[in-house]
Amino acid sequence: MLTKKEFESFRIETEQAMKTIAEKYGVNIHAGKINYDSNSFTLDLKVSKKKVNGKSFEQAEFEKNCIYFGLKPEDYNKSFMSNGRKFNICGIKTSARKMPILAKCEDGKTYKFSLENVQLRLGRKDFNDIE
Repeated sequence: MLTKKEFESFRIETEQAMKTIAEKYGVNIHAGKINYDSNSFTLDLKVSKKKVNGKSFEQAEFEKNCIYFGLKPEDYNKSFMSNGRKFNICGIKTSARKMPILAKCEDGKTYKFSLENVQLRLGRKDFNDIE
C-alpha cells in the first residue's frame, strides 16, 4: 500500500487530472479524505457548481429565470412566513409546473411552494405587482 506522503501526492494528482472534466461540466472537483486498509483505499471527491459572476450558481440561475415566474432578482433569499415558520427563497425549479419556487426553512430543509403562495406571502396581490 502507499505511504502517507504517496497518498497525498495521489490526492493532488487526482485533482489535477480531473480539471478537464470539471471544466467540461462547469463544476469544481476537490479530492478530499482518503481512507485505506491493507489492500485498498477510497478517495472522497466533492463536486460543486462554480460561481457565476461572484454569485452562487443557485442565485445566478434564480436571477436568470425569476422574471418568467413573476419574481424579481432581489427576491432571492427574501424571507416569508408560512404555517408559523420562516422560509427564505433559494431557487426555482423551472421544470415544476405546480410548485416551482424553492425555499429553505429555518431547519435547513428545502421545500417547494406554488408561485401564488409565495406571491401572497410576499404581500403581492398578483403578478401585475411586479414592475
